[in-house]
Amino acid sequence: MNAVAIVGSPRKGSNTDTLVDKVLEGIASVTDLTAEKIYVVDKNINYCTGCGFHLKQADKDEGKRCSQDDDMAEILQKLIKADILVFGTPIHMRTLSAPMLNFLTRMIPLLRMKPILDDNGKIVSAEIKSMIAGKRTAVVTSQGDPMSFSGVMAIQALVTNLNDFRTTFVGDHMSLGNLKRGLVKERPDELQKAFNLGVRLASKV
Repeated sequence: MNAVAIVGSPRKGSNTDTLVDKVLEGIASVTDLTAEKIYVVDKNINYCTGCGFHLKQADKDEGKRCSQDDDMAEILQKLIKADILVFGTPIHMRTLSAPMLNFLTRMIPLLRMKPILDDNGKIVSAEIKSMIAGKRTAVVTSQGDPMSFSGVMAIQALVTNLNDFRTTFVGDHMSLGNLKRGLVKERPDELQKAFNLGVRLASKV
């Protein structure tokens, strides 16, 4: 089984990074696993400009799907080939980290969107096909705030987008109260929950 984990934390070895590792361990405990972690901050990923280039490529099976030449093209191919996708982000200002939010916007070429126009040339709908439809997905988040409502918007944003991509969303783990860097490593209950999420990911039919 092939898994790709997207880490949206700007710090390696962070609470988020640790939780992602535990999810991958959970997957590996029940199936042969080939896994890759992608640290968004290590990649050259430009901001989405909303140019609509991917719309012009809707009917094409091959070739360039985004107007920008950066690392995202290679990453999108890895997402397409993976069986499982794991997304991990810290909660910053009650939402996703800036690197993770930007990453989500650059995933839009994975949606083949063929506009449907009215007689005046106005877009009234679209035929949409996801290139990662059916892939098993899960989300882990970490925050310092011990109150869960702080991270609700982040979870909602990730889950809603993953649903838009027609993935098979398996679950999430929101780890609260991680006020210090690496604190989650001292919290076996939190690590076990992330591990269990990985097991569910690998076991989902």
